[in-house]
Amino acid sequence: MICSAVALGTLVGLDERIAVGALGAVALAACCFLNPTVGLLCWIPAVFVSASAAGGALLRAGFVLSVAAWVLDAIRRRSIMDGRIREFRRLVALVLAMYLWFGATMLWAADPAAVLREYRWWPIPLAVFGLALTLITSTRRLLLLATTFVASATLAAVIGMIALRSTASASADPLTSMDNRVTGAAGDPNGLGAGLVAAAILAFGLACVARRAWVRSTVAAAILVLATAAAGTASRMVVISAGIAFIAALVIFRQVIGRVLAASACVAAPAALWFYSFPPAWQRMVASGDGGSGREDLWRAAVQLTLENPIVGLGLDNFQVHKASVALKIGEVQSASAVAERPYVAHNTYLQLWVDSGVIGLGLFLAIIVSCIWCSLRAARLFATVGRRDLAALSRSVAVAVVSMLGSAAFLNLGRDFRLWILLAIGPILLSLARLETPRQSGEQAEMAPVTGSCAAS
Repeated sequence: MICSAVALGTLVGLDERIAVGALGAVALAACCFLNPTVGLLCWIPAVFVSASAAGGALLRAGFVLSVAAWVLDAIRRRSIMDGRIREFRRLVALVLAMYLWFGATMLWAADPAAVLREYRWWPIPLAVFGLALTLITSTRRLLLLATTFVASATLAAVIGMIALRSTASASADPLTSMDNRVTGAAGDPNGLGAGLVAAAILAFGLACVARRAWVRSTVAAAILVLATAAAGTASRMVVISAGIAFIAALVIFRQVIGRVLAASACVAAPAALWFYSFPPAWQRMVASGDGGSGREDLWRAAVQLTLENPIVGLGLDNFQVHKASVALKIGEVQSASAVAERPYVAHNTYLQLWVDSGVIGLGLFLAIIVSCIWCSLRAARLFATVGRRDLAALSRSVAVAVVSMLGSAAFLNLGRDFRLWILLAIGPILLSLARLETPRQSGEQAEMAPVTGSCAAS
């Protein structure tokens, strides 16, 4: 203790920022190793504010500490870890197969170094998926995970709207300038918008679980903030992904369509108020002629390269290497530099995976997503059979939230997005908890049956 105090005092004398960072790292390490689940929850906010210095440091240090604590916890509670992995062994096999296939593309890639640079980042989101899958072993922990996800997104939304006050400009070009868009510490308004839409949908699921009035009021306030900030990103992608999520909600919640319409109105109202109060955001939404800032040209280049190498692809992250070679084949382009000069990605998760890893890599990625969505919907049915309509609604909300992220993935590269993999992990977690709930309920009914019969006889 004395040594720690001396070390901290020395750091304060050198640089207060270093001292605060060291103190935060020690606190985070204590959380991770005393309770790995708490460490994971403390790390999640960094996903939404990773562009800031503090958020980036928490993202890196928190991940390392969480994995280290997870390994120690796995050694200590091996049976629990093995049980969850064994329960979803096919899903785990799909994840491992996808990762191994991505690495195999190095064998035929024109630029193996590019494959290696991209390949080294994939273990991080996959490890986050594994952390959530094995650490969240109770309903209470699941609700804490979902609540932390929503709270982190709300924090990012508030930071973004506060920061907008210092950057807003009436003379900024609505098509190219970031001055009039909510970005905050997320680094990109489009990426931020994708997370805000998913978080708002997940918040509706939490509202169904909450039983106290003040908790529901807090969740409702968070939804209003998320909807307002999502409109503030002025991202047309947000409108499209929200529309896709709305259609999915009508299908998944078809028995309560009235509630879906009411919830959608609650989200649309603050968004409309933002557009009315902040005209530059609406101007960008209705403006045209930018061709998606070169996105359409990149899509056409990706499609051309995909048709040339449909099965095994070009190699991970090799789209940037080859896209200039098809610049003349795709016809007239609106942004020649985006295709021929700048190292842009495809700005479409599905095209990027297809052109880089072929139909095999894309198929494995989609199989993982479909499996996780199926787990959420299956969990909803099981919860409904035992009378847990609150958890059934949460399970369906998770499925819709994933669908919203998939809609955003058509305009962004979200293959390695932590938020997507956290949401995907919640599906199997819900199914595992629902399976535990079902036999318990069946056992209670079996025990009550003889008692009921004897009372009737008497």
